[in-house]
Amino acid sequence: MSEDHAATTPTHTQHNAIPQERPLSQLALWSMILGILTLCFGPFALIPLIMGIVGIITTGADKSKRGLGFAIAGTVLGVVGLLGTIILLLIGTMVPALGAARERAQQLKSSTQVRSQLQAAIIYANNNDDQFPPVDQWPDLMYDQGLLEPEILVSPLEDGDGISYIYLGGWNSFNAQEIVIYEDPKHHQDFVIVGFADGHVEEVPHDRFEELLFNQTGSQSP
Repeated sequence: MSEDHAATTPTHTQHNAIPQERPLSQLALWSMILGILTLCFGPFALIPLIMGIVGIITTGADKSKRGLGFAIAGTVLGVVGLLGTIILLLIGTMVPALGAARERAQQLKSSTQVRSQLQAAIIYANNNDDQFPPVDQWPDLMYDQGLLEPEILVSPLEDGDGISYIYLGGWNSFNAQEIVIYEDPKHHQDFVIVGFADGHVEEVPHDRFEELLFNQTGSQSP
């Protein structure tokens, strides 16, 4: 009877179920690839950033697809690319602004130095029959009388030719059109810093400066 039971007992074969591999999220993969490719292409980094965020959602929510790491990498690369673009834009904006501010500061300093030289000449004229210091003795007379310091005679925009300011001398006529001293015209593209006999300093356009100088001396600026 045991033999019959053995004969009639069905044989069960055990099968191990092979788990199916989750599909790879192409969106996550391409977010990383595009993140690498657009790392240095500014606004295009927004593409992998968006794709990476969507990839994180689709791979991390129900885990039906692989590629979470790719999605995170694409998102990070997108953020880095955008931040790099923003930094470059800020640098591109700030550098010209800083350059313009530095140039303006130099212009103001030069105007101050012209004014100091002009005031020194006026003080000298007031003490010497309204006669400004002779050209060939300028600025030695100013040094001797303590009216000037040597550094005031060097323009902050001196370009290596040894010419900072040109002194014309003359009479203390209080003439607002008579030039006493001016900065090297090559230092500024749009104007020349000029000190006049009435004591005022002005940024004069080149064409008007040439006209004033010619009317006064009969020659053009050097």
